[in-house]
Amino acid sequence: MKNLAQLQAECAAHGIQVETKGRASKEPYIAALRDHHWRSNHPGEPLPAQIMPMLLGSWEDLDDAQAEVLEQDHHAWIVQPKMDGVRALLHIEDDRVRITGRTVSEVTYRLSEFQDNLPHLAEDLSGLNGSILDGELVCPVSRLDTGSTIAESSLQATMAILAASPHKARQFQEGQHAHVRFHVFDILRSCGQDVTSLPLMDRQDFLALAFRKQTNNFIEPVPSFVVNKPDIHRRIIEAGGEGTVWKKANAAYEPGRRVSYWIKRKRGIEVEAFVTGFKPGTNGHEAMIGAIEFGTANNGSIEPIAWVSSLPLVNRSRMTQLDSAGNVKLAPGYLGRRALILGQDRSAKSGRLRHARIVRWLAG
Repeated sequence: MKNLAQLQAECAAHGIQVETKGRASKEPYIAALRDHHWRSNHPGEPLPAQIMPMLLGSWEDLDDAQAEVLEQDHHAWIVQPKMDGVRALLHIEDDRVRITGRTVSEVTYRLSEFQDNLPHLAEDLSGLNGSILDGELVCPVSRLDTGSTIAESSLQATMAILAASPHKARQFQEGQHAHVRFHVFDILRSCGQDVTSLPLMDRQDFLALAFRKQTNNFIEPVPSFVVNKPDIHRRIIEAGGEGTVWKKANAAYEPGRRVSYWIKRKRGIEVEAFVTGFKPGTNGHEAMIGAIEFGTANNGSIEPIAWVSSLPLVNRSRMTQLDSAGNVKLAPGYLGRRALILGQDRSAKSGRLRHARIVRWLAG
């Protein structure tokens, strides 16, 4: 997107006066240019709704205590699989269906629209007139031949289809069984009713009702889970999923805002590291190793990378040695031993991997 000075110059060139309050920002100039171009090209027609989806926070921004509270929660949060696609809003209107993305055109200053490339997503939706659905566009194949390039992932394939001309996009999808699907996880309007101020769980009820009114097989709901959320996350990752999104059940929908109550949690981080220390055990593991510390070499120094406390009892016993006074020591051969460590993410405060575990010990 153009910088503030460029936007101001373009407004001046078109004779557009923009009133601003306080510190100058790009938004009022973008809005003024969008309105100008729309009125010039579509006189007498109302500007279509320009709604940005609500944006996600990141699990990595949580401290350890906050992450633990979320993992131990029983009902205040839900978890949904994170789709590896392109975020979009599906607008079902009186005489058309629009599919808008998050990027703004530098020519029209309107949100990008994809409905011409995805005509199959506009079918069988008459029962949802006046609704807006939020979700991800996902290509069901991980390899797509565009003639000039080969997309090697589902996300790349989705983006290639959206970037192509409408004719080419239809050819790619029809010829390679690659019709992009729309995975829906929220609803902003339900048959003319604005539901953004309602709690998420109420919006989920409206979404369930919407799916009972539509028969498009290319549009499907994203499942939600309320119990065993850490286990759900682990299973999704182990199945090759992108990760999860954790959402507060009583929170409203705030279009365009990045919020702290929708949190993306991606697949874990693997690191080769070596044992640098230990902690004695507590809470049933007295007189044994409680946790072992791993580190990595960084410019001649050792950088702590993770504490691993999730250890099978047999391994914990092998690692433990007691001195003559009964103090816990690390058994010979473990200090400096290398292993592949998997953590769910890095702590924003300490930089260490959280919820780390040993994938396997490494030779050498």
